Amino acid sequence: MILLNQITSAVLQLLIFSSVPFVWYVITHKRIRGFFEWIGFRLAPKPPLKIMLCILIGFFVAVILPYMWLYQSGNLNYQGFTVDAFQQSGWSIQTFSVILVWAVLQTSLSEEIMFRGFLCKRFCKKFGEKIGNIVQALIFGVVHIAALPDKNILAMLIVVLLTGGIGYALGWLSLKKVQGSILYGWAIHATVNILSPIIVFTFLLPNYMPR
Repeated sequence: MILLNQITSAVLQLLIFSSVPFVWYVITHKRIRGFFEWIGFRLAPKPPLKIMLCILIGFFVAVILPYMWLYQSGNLNYQGFTVDAFQQSGWSIQTFSVILVWAVLQTSLSEEIMFRGFLCKRFCKKFGEKIGNIVQALIFGVVHIAALPDKNILAMLIVVLLTGGIGYALGWLSLKKVQGSILYGWAIHATVNILSPIIVFTFLLPNYMPR
């Protein structure tokens, strides 16, 4: 049941996050064909695997200590079906399935479509690549403040800087290295979101141990 609820939630969020750029595309281009290519579903001639690995490693090096402080100080908590699945059955097939659906579809794919595939390109077209990428990254960071139970100023600043930083890096990757594709940023984003709950449940938050 938890897995079904997670799949439903993921599909709904994906549809909502995709609907805005889709409507924009239809209005501005007067057609439906070509939307997926326009949003960034395309392969680059030569995937920058070393750069992708550096971004992934750099993200974890940069965030591990600040996020440990956020969790252990109570400024950030985990909620949702991933927690429910872990509390119900521990490290089970259900838990890993819920994490995968949440990480790959609900968060990383929907956010890459909205932020890097749509907003980043629209802002870059209007303000130039540097400013446009900063704007989308800042919005991306601010959106993640919603995960904070208490709006502590220091905690908000940390979250905006860290998530905004990865948002900027993924925007730069899309713009400069993969010809506007969002597939490679999606791969990094999904990997981060798969590993995050595993690390949190295993090392940081013993109160999430299964009942």
